[in-house]
Amino acid sequence: MQTTHATQTFHAPQAPKRDWGLIIGGIALAVVGAILLFWPGLTMVTIATVAGVLFLAAGAVDLVNAFRFRADGVSGWAILNAILDLVLGILFLVHPITGAVVLAWFVGAGIAAYGVFAIVAAVGMRGSGTGWGWMLALGVVSVICGIGFFLSPAAVAYFVAFFLVMRGITMAVYGATAPQALCGGLFC
Repeated sequence: MQTTHATQTFHAPQAPKRDWGLIIGGIALAVVGAILLFWPGLTMVTIATVAGVLFLAAGAVDLVNAFRFRADGVSGWAILNAILDLVLGILFLVHPITGAVVLAWFVGAGIAAYGVFAIVAAVGMRGSGTGWGWMLALGVVSVICGIGFFLSPAAVAYFVAFFLVMRGITMAVYGATAPQALCGGLFC
């Protein structure tokens, strides 16, 4: 009686050499950021106009839904919310420069908060290999840009452009290096 043993070879999964989605997305963000540097005034008026249209659309949908679902116990707060959205939309469309300043403050607060989270994440990533320095730089730049939105709302397009360029570079660097850094760990 003869026994044959089949030999099976198991291979650990290979990490991709590059994450092209991150690389292409990062390059696209950096290019958009660079374009914003050349047309800052038009950029902010356009953003305020788009925000105005979006507020009008949200207000219209909210108002229709408030009356549509009135039997389901929709409160007067829903109607008030819809009216406020409509008023904001009209204000942003009639006064896009003032709207751009208000948006600058809100966006500044959001980007500064993002920067704080990026700094905390970078500190947590410090021992894991490559990329944490870029994340730390992104966090610091984001906090500076966020504060800059409050100090100089007129220059918000430059800050947005700089943020997008930094975010794009960070994404592209991660796309090029992060998958390779995983190969030194458990999975490769």
